[in-house]
Amino acid sequence: MKPYYDEDGCTIYHGDCREVLPELSFDVILSDPPYGINHPTNYAERGMSNLAPCKNYAPVYGDDGGFEPEAFIGSPCILWGANHYSDKLPPSSGWLVWDKQRPDDLDQSRCELAWSNFVKGVRLFPFLWNGMMRASYELLEHPTQKPIALMKWCLQGRWTPSGTVLDPFMGSGTTLRAAKDLGRRAIGIEIEEKYCEIAAKRLSQKVLNFG
Repeated sequence: MKPYYDEDGCTIYHGDCREVLPELSFDVILSDPPYGINHPTNYAERGMSNLAPCKNYAPVYGDDGGFEPEAFIGSPCILWGANHYSDKLPPSSGWLVWDKQRPDDLDQSRCELAWSNFVKGVRLFPFLWNGMMRASYELLEHPTQKPIALMKWCLQGRWTPSGTVLDPFMGSGTTLRAAKDLGRRAIGIEIEEKYCEIAAKRLSQKVLNFG
């Protein structure tokens, strides 16, 4: 199994995670999988560029069908968007809340939720992410891209296992970039090659300044 990218402790595999995952060794999963909600990604076309510059994206691969978490929850993991498939998850007291600090009157969600099988209690991360008003500047390359600061917060949690981080739905590589910035080994799997290329470029940057 030849990696698409392998440098500085970060490895990317281009392929279907269901096929690649059994061949890997890792310590914790941190991922933002497709939720199975057909999330509309034509942001500019829907008029969202009236408030801040944005563009249309291709639909998220796999978002047109229900997400099945069974293959991942046997390992220590944090899975974002879990409120959309909570009926397929065992009960857990460990939920993470990302407060985007958006106005309550928007039709977009103010918060996002993640399920975990190792975090104790509900934890809150306030971090502004509302169009052009964001707590950090990051070039957005993916329609559901998360901020690096959010993934760093997940990895620095009190109960987060040490060791190798796996993101089986890597997208543009935010989880891997966060892990690299923290000096942790990380593995990403992505089925769309264009995002493998984007993630590899992000990882190749030695110093990032998103202030």
